[in-house]
Amino acid sequence: MAWDRLGDKARQRLQDQLVREQVRAVAGGSAYWKKRFADIGRPAASVTTAAQLGAVPAVGERDVSPAGDAAAMAALVLHGGERQFALHAPGPTLRRALRKKATRSRDYARIVARETRATSYGWTGLGFRYPVASTRSDLDVLARAGARLWSVIGATADDALVAAVDHGSVEHAALHYAALGAGAPALFPGTDPVDVAEAATLAPPTVLAAGAAAAAELLDALRESGVPLRQLRTLLLVGAPSDGERAAARRALAEAGAAGDAIVLAAHVPPGGRLLWAECRQSGGGSGLHTYPDHDLVQVVDPETGEPATSGTAGELVLSQLGMRGSALLRWRAGDLVGAIDTAPCTACQRRVPRLVGLRRGALVVPTESERLLDLRAVAGALAGRADLADWRVVVGRRARDGRQQVVVHVAPTGDPGEATVGAAADIRAAAGMLPSQLVVAEYDELRRLTGDRLTSRMLLRR
Repeated sequence: MAWDRLGDKARQRLQDQLVREQVRAVAGGSAYWKKRFADIGRPAASVTTAAQLGAVPAVGERDVSPAGDAAAMAALVLHGGERQFALHAPGPTLRRALRKKATRSRDYARIVARETRATSYGWTGLGFRYPVASTRSDLDVLARAGARLWSVIGATADDALVAAVDHGSVEHAALHYAALGAGAPALFPGTDPVDVAEAATLAPPTVLAAGAAAAAELLDALRESGVPLRQLRTLLLVGAPSDGERAAARRALAEAGAAGDAIVLAAHVPPGGRLLWAECRQSGGGSGLHTYPDHDLVQVVDPETGEPATSGTAGELVLSQLGMRGSALLRWRAGDLVGAIDTAPCTACQRRVPRLVGLRRGALVVPTESERLLDLRAVAGALAGRADLADWRVVVGRRARDGRQQVVVHVAPTGDPGEATVGAAADIRAAAGMLPSQLVVAEYDELRRLTGDRLTSRMLLRR
């Protein structure tokens, strides 16, 4: 059955099977995950379903590399060669390879390398940048998923893509393989508006992909440069746009003289991931990001505690990539907040795939006035375990005098305020690698009155 037409039970059976295969491959080939399963006291062989995987504690970048060292992320790359291939390769692939082994050893070696050797890397990350690895077989997955993406946004082989994204990024790779998988022409001029204008003049795009935050400004620059955009039908905002970014892009698209049926759609690769999700054209961008159930297992956890959240509720996105053998993502905390994971058929395109509704990219990692990134999950984890605090709040906002972003932590101690504050500051520094802008002692009732645009129950975003 087609990837986007699986019923609930069929999807569950498929994902359970893929989870078993992925956990076996990861536990046997990843240095980090070997140690991780040992540390939590749970044999990898005991994880045989998606539900059981959901009970494994989720991890993120700082769990693998506490110091933010990109080189440490190599611990996620699977290693093994022939032994690992024999353990995790799909049955048909393994049987075909074994037939080659007896007669054509070079062909057998090529098949093993295709499944086990990391050959390509793309840059990604949330709190810091690091490369994520793909095998030759993973690139085939990228191409298949890319062809699906092209279909979801309503594009065909007759469309032409100009992608204003960073070279070497996972978004660049995903869009490259999307065009390749769909058989559509594509140009990747980078993000400089002058270079994008030159590419768009040379090959007028019907699909323009650009970073969500930069798309409106890019369209204005192209319009002012006199670049003809009459054929442009799809503006793809890469990075899950905010409401303001989407509105600005729609305004700029209308002023740029695009085609009458031109539309703005969102696309997103979660930090650490490799596959690009998008909104369907039929919904006009209103039905959420469509995932790939045979390659993505999407779940949510409570952003403050990391505990599994109730299905269908808001929480932090946790991604497990299935059938990919480069860098291993199991129960990966992406730092994105989702309003819900909707598994009902899309009312617009009728695809039966889990869709991420109300996603806010990177909401749980924020820049501070020092221009360093502070992981709010680390702050919450440090505060939630302290018995000397009756309650706490984290308030994110801009400083009145200069508009620079700051993070203020309010605590309500149960005992000596000085000891509690010093202890909380030490725990935050140890967990997050830095201190917030301010640590303020407050009464319990004062904390209850703090208001703002809530990220979670105790983390508030003040504009």
